Amino acid sequence: MKAQTELLLYQLLWTAEQLAFPTFRNLSMSFESWAYSKRLLRIVNRLESEEMLETQAGDSLDRVVLLTEKGRQLIAGKRDPEKEWQREWDGIWRMVLFDIPESQRALRRELRSVLHAHHFGCFQQSVWVSPDQMGSINKMLSKKRAELGKFTLMEGRLLFGEKDSDVVASSWDFPKLNNKYAAYIQYVKKHVGGKKVINPDGVLARERLLWENAIKQDPLLPAQLLPKGYLGQKANQLRNKMLAVMMKALLEK
Repeated sequence: MKAQTELLLYQLLWTAEQLAFPTFRNLSMSFESWAYSKRLLRIVNRLESEEMLETQAGDSLDRVVLLTEKGRQLIAGKRDPEKEWQREWDGIWRMVLFDIPESQRALRRELRSVLHAHHFGCFQQSVWVSPDQMGSINKMLSKKRAELGKFTLMEGRLLFGEKDSDVVASSWDFPKLNNKYAAYIQYVKKHVGGKKVINPDGVLARERLLWENAIKQDPLLPAQLLPKGYLGQKANQLRNKMLAVMMKALLEK
């Protein structure tokens, strides 16, 4: 995806999926004139034809551009980090316990892959945990009950002074995850840093690769469960700032 295209989609996402372009242009200009002057009209029209955007007539000269669900998922992915961190936790841990023999190693690997994809943490080899309710994964696992044999879904709270932070530390590799976020932070500070960005397409491509490499491994736990020193929120703030700087530079051309 070209830098102009990606930045335009990000801008729509940041502004509650609705952008009335007079914010960025002289009020006497039509939307088409403004977009044409910024070399964005062709991009807007193409994204609309690809069902990434939809446009509606607004008041006076304004044309309102909306980000479709398809466009949102392209940029934000299926999980929004800020919404995930802000979600409430009821204090209950959900657990999947299973006992699959060594002779069924492939099935065991498949189950672990499914649990990992649903952001469960491996508390022990055959005990996986999550702070979230298990509606979707319950349906998936129920279909495989005949193959899986012994597996159990449970809910529970810690007792006798045990700490939720210990469950988090045992279940997810946050030091490894922080290394991924640290690499992202270092790259963005080095290649953006408020200065003119050379080769924005290349910078955004590498930025996106580093970001996805970290975010796909992140369980995005509720804020109260995040361990001390966690870098995900810092990286996300830096990312928003970096993209805003690049978008501003694009619009001021």
